[in-house]
Amino acid sequence: MNITNNSPQRADLGTTVSNRLKVVGVVFVVIGVLAILLPAWATLAGALLVAWMLTLWGIVGLWFAWEMRPAKEWRYAAVGFGITLGLGLVFLLFPGIGIQTLTIVMMVVFLMEGIVSILLGLRLSGQRTNWGWMIFSGACSLIVGAIILFGWPETATWTLGMLLGVNFLSTGISLVMLGKAAKGTV
Repeated sequence: MNITNNSPQRADLGTTVSNRLKVVGVVFVVIGVLAILLPAWATLAGALLVAWMLTLWGIVGLWFAWEMRPAKEWRYAAVGFGITLGLGLVFLLFPGIGIQTLTIVMMVVFLMEGIVSILLGLRLSGQRTNWGWMIFSGACSLIVGAIILFGWPETATWTLGMLLGVNFLSTGISLVMLGKAAKGTV
């Protein structure tokens, strides 16, 4: 059956897609707002999610290593996945360690990204227009990294949750706006 752009079925499909995007977007917005309002709880939830994922990854990886015993490299895989499992279990049993570790990793990433973005922006300054935006982005990353660093260890209790909240909020708003734009289209 050939459906043209003006058919009622196509319009209904566009409305369905639009509504689904909006619903998912609103759910993301709610999660984001809750995470921003309760950053310590969101940080704990994020750290426990990472802990469970590492634990499951380690378990499945050890199973994989066991199954590949005919290959002489199976021991290397077993050691690597054993470390992953151990790290996941430590993070599960001692969530504070997981929170601090994840916060340190995020801080280092923000600081490195800031430095690299600023250097890249300066390098592009003679070659591209709008190169200042790269420096602005790098400065923002450096500021976030510095806030985490200079507020340590107190920043560990809220940083992950706050950043997850901002991410969920921005993603949710984007999906709601996309849903509004998708109405009547496929």
